[in-house]
Amino acid sequence: MPTTIITGRDVSFTIDGEQYSSQATSAILTVDSTINTYQTLAGKSYFTTDTQGTFAVEMLSDWGAASSLCEGLWNAATTAPNTPLAVSLTAESGTVFVFNVQPIQPSVGGTAPDAQTVSLSFTCVTTPALD
Repeated sequence: MPTTIITGRDVSFTIDGEQYSSQATSAILTVDSTINTYQTLAGKSYFTTDTQGTFAVEMLSDWGAASSLCEGLWNAATTAPNTPLAVSLTAESGTVFVFNVQPIQPSVGGTAPDAQTVSLSFTCVTTPALD
C-alpha cells in the first residue's frame, strides 16, 4: 500500500450545524478508555468499562462575527448548559466522526499585537462514532 499523508488542513468540523474550520488552527478528537485488568488463573484478562472523549479546538477568536462560535457557545452555556451540541468531524479521507459535546464558555481577549485566539476543550457526552 502506498504511503498516505493527511495533514491537519484535511480536517473540517461543524458544531450545532455550523462549519468553523476556516477559523480553526487545530481540531483534535481524543478518546480515552478505562480498561480494567484482571489476573486470572489462565492469565491476564482485560475489560473496558468506560470511554470518554475530548474535542480540543484552537481557533482564531470570532467574537462579533456572523454565526460566531464564541457567542453561540457563550449563549448555549448560559441558557442551556445541559443541552448537548452535535459535532461532526471529517477527515479528507472521508472518515466522519459524530458525537455530542457539552457547551462551554470560551475565553475572551488576547495579547498585543497577535490575533485573538481561543482554546476550547469540549467534553464529549456521547462516545464518538464512525458515521
